[in-house]
Amino acid sequence: MDLSPGIPRTCQCGALTTVLTSGTSRNPGRKFYRYGAISGPNHVFKWLDEAHLEEFDVLASKQTMIIYDLAEIKKDIVELKNDMREIIEVIELIRTKP
Repeated sequence: MDLSPGIPRTCQCGALTTVLTSGTSRNPGRKFYRYGAISGPNHVFKWLDEAHLEEFDVLASKQTMIIYDLAEIKKDIVELKNDMREIIEVIELIRTKP
């Protein structure tokens, strides 16, 4: 099953995931995401630590996009203010003409 990066909140079957703890000798005490007690190729499985690192990367990427979008919005506001200033100047010129 191909998982998207980050924390898997739902399984491919649509059920919510849960955090369980490994009891194997290879990964004792390591936490993982899975859909309940059911495992298999059609159900989600992801190590919690790996999922959280991926989630941080996803959030950092989103934050970068938000920062860029905010900078663009600020530029647009400056342009709108300049346009409004020009419009006000034209209106004042029209008002003061005899």
